[in-house]
Amino acid sequence: MDNFCHLDVHSAYSFLWGTFTPKALVDAVKARGQKAVALTDIWGLYGAIRFYQAAKDAGIQPVIGSRVCLWDGSWITLIAKTFRGYGNLCKIITAGMGNTKTGKPVVLHNHIRKWSADLICLAGGYGSRPRVLAKNGNEEGAGISLLPFKRIFAGDLFVVLQHHGLPGDMETNQILVQVARRLKVPVIATNQVAFLNPDDYILHKTLIGVQRQHHHREINPLPNNSFWLTPGQDMVSRIPWPEALENTNRVTELCRRFSFPVGKLHPPKFRLKKEEADSTLARAALQELARSRSPVRAEYIRQLDRELGVIKGKGLSDFFLLVREVVEFAKSRSIRHSIRGSAAGSLVAHLLYKCPDPIEHGLLFERFINQGRRDMPDIDIDFDSERRDEVIGRLMDHFPMQTAMVATIQTFRVRSAVRLAARALGYPLYEIDRLTKCLPWSLRGIGLEKAMTRLPELKDSPLRHEQMLLSLAAHIEGLPFQSSVHLGGVILAPHDITDWTPVSTSSKGFSVGQLNKDDVDCLGLLKLDILGLRMHTALRKAEEILRQEGINVDLTKLPLDDYSTYALFQSTESLGIFQLESPGQRHLLGRLQPGKFSDIVAEISLFRPGPVKGDMVQTYLDRRNGRQPIEFLHPDLRPILEETHGVIVFQEQVLRVVHVFAGFSYASADAFRRAMTKDRSSEEMARLKTQFMDRAIRQGHSTELAKEVFRQVATFAAFGFCKAHAVAFAHITYQSAWLKAHHPRAFYLGLLNAGHVGSYPPWVILNEARRQGIPVHPPHVNSSHLEYRAEGNGICVPFWVIRGIGPSLAQRIVSERKENGAFLSWEDFFIRVSLPANARSRLILSGALKGLPDTLRPAQYVAIC
Repeated sequence: MDNFCHLDVHSAYSFLWGTFTPKALVDAVKARGQKAVALTDIWGLYGAIRFYQAAKDAGIQPVIGSRVCLWDGSWITLIAKTFRGYGNLCKIITAGMGNTKTGKPVVLHNHIRKWSADLICLAGGYGSRPRVLAKNGNEEGAGISLLPFKRIFAGDLFVVLQHHGLPGDMETNQILVQVARRLKVPVIATNQVAFLNPDDYILHKTLIGVQRQHHHREINPLPNNSFWLTPGQDMVSRIPWPEALENTNRVTELCRRFSFPVGKLHPPKFRLKKEEADSTLARAALQELARSRSPVRAEYIRQLDRELGVIKGKGLSDFFLLVREVVEFAKSRSIRHSIRGSAAGSLVAHLLYKCPDPIEHGLLFERFINQGRRDMPDIDIDFDSERRDEVIGRLMDHFPMQTAMVATIQTFRVRSAVRLAARALGYPLYEIDRLTKCLPWSLRGIGLEKAMTRLPELKDSPLRHEQMLLSLAAHIEGLPFQSSVHLGGVILAPHDITDWTPVSTSSKGFSVGQLNKDDVDCLGLLKLDILGLRMHTALRKAEEILRQEGINVDLTKLPLDDYSTYALFQSTESLGIFQLESPGQRHLLGRLQPGKFSDIVAEISLFRPGPVKGDMVQTYLDRRNGRQPIEFLHPDLRPILEETHGVIVFQEQVLRVVHVFAGFSYASADAFRRAMTKDRSSEEMARLKTQFMDRAIRQGHSTELAKEVFRQVATFAAFGFCKAHAVAFAHITYQSAWLKAHHPRAFYLGLLNAGHVGSYPPWVILNEARRQGIPVHPPHVNSSHLEYRAEGNGICVPFWVIRGIGPSLAQRIVSERKENGAFLSWEDFFIRVSLPANARSRLILSGALKGLPDTLRPAQYVAIC
């Protein structure tokens, strides 16, 4: 057993510095027999949650901290003794990240003083002011520099002794020991760890090379290969002060009470007390139910009462009221939106947010929330992409202390690993292009070195001859590269967000945390997905065009039985239609021939990799079209599977089969479904089968019948699609199809002006419009604008489709025309609009001046072009 504990450890989450993951660190510590280890990444806690989980799973005590830079350029390491200390560390990092007047984050003295509770401070390591002064022989100065920390941290201050084989290390340590004894501060031995083994030093230097070459940072690597996860016996020889080694265990004892509050939910609390939130939610739902239905059927009352009971029991009323505020804000600003995912299976969500009626569509609330789930529920909301930031801004303005965007961690993928490692090693760009020409973007987990021998397209790759580059790229593949911002995930904490994560500011001005979506789930925090959907943008723009033409349409209130819409589906002319425009979907449309809304739901659910590979599609079509008899293994299964002709298509059906046939509660049935849909070992599969069989037999079913039902459930459970999600998307699919069937020009204009909506570029959409008899007019200086516009009965193409005519030049042309009228001739245009020569020639060649009198003399042509 190695009793030494490393307390100054920088993993790959000290981006482009450390060379290992938290899991690799834990594995190495366990292999060496050490009982505890710290993770103290530079300016961050990005890896803290996954490190904590890995350490706990391995029986290693995790110690959480971070290395930060002070106002005087000195570095210290702060370690959290408790979860309260972790929150204070988050606040210190947040304050430091927000203080960048010098171009780099720094922590001020008042930050340390304000948030020092339950923190341990390690001062005196490399890069610290006390060590620099001690190295210069200034014992008195080193002592003075430690006094502010002693006043703040008292018995939680330790003076660091390090020995990395650099000149003067031993003499410096001797002075620091004398200073510590004079100040009555304990000393502690640490080894600054950036790699797990000495041989990994080259990986560290490669990552530093990436910083220098890719990010153009002025930074140097560590001076030698001694900055590794050294065994305790090596530390004994480096630091000949026993108390310094023993104090590493003293620190771990001080941190023994630390734990993250995992395993339970931490829903947000907003203004209302719990009882008030419960009654407010119930009152709002009941009022909407009474307003929208008369008379109210008993099944709606029963369903609402059941849902409200579960929501109240899990303390989620505040959450539902918060989402209502977000939705009401969007409505007040006329921002198109829709609920997606399993939340659409909730009657409360239907009443408050106007998502599909779960009873009408046969959806299941327990797929969304049930008593057995320990994670926070997701309510994913799609908004008009161009206006999503308004919603995020409103949420953060309304709850400024409780919200932050979810972080995402970008990792080295195979191509980026090779390219960036090659740049760090000094390869010229043309050589890098040659070496990476045949590399795939992803290797699906087999690793770069194995891929070089297994993949036929890499058999003759020149990269095979670059062994050093290949080895380095293989080692950094999968390591964190940099942090980024989640597309729309917003964390909502129960109180101050900086109790849970450090926060910085994004380029858009939004607060961004250091937790990714898995970290948020682990901590039981709420993540609200404010997503952007370009189809919403396209539909909104199409509605605006129709209003300009005097046609008022509300796409959210369309009847779902329009003949022309289903005729369009059956014709397979679905290019541009949401979810149904790919060649495979169009082929399936032709075979399915949808005639009602449930057919659209089935279409969306069937065309997925799982059902296609599992041959579910053919079975479904054969039964639907009468080519194969529809059979039910037991009468109890008929009501569940009748809508899909005896085939399990939806996840909700799996829950119902397991609940009805085997007697599982819905909570247990959902846990069973999730276990079935994940990667299952043969042992896990056997356990699930035994559990199912035992319960089914206790329900009175025969062993043979139970085996066959389990076989079908096991076959289709991994392929099943969430019906609530399919129903929510099917409404948008229907809206886009109705628009194309009745107002095709407005539909195409909406698509073209919404950016990259689906699978096809603008020229494909324009060709489709031509094929449908809609004229497409090329760019012209007297008719084109900054976006696609209606012209006559056709579509006028904007200026920016001409290469070299960007938005600023297009704006110049449009503004001049708007202010002083149409252009009368070529000469008039070129006199009034100042453009670069290449832009003028491109306008002429594209025909944008066609029809205008050409009054230019030959010499003027030369000057223009």
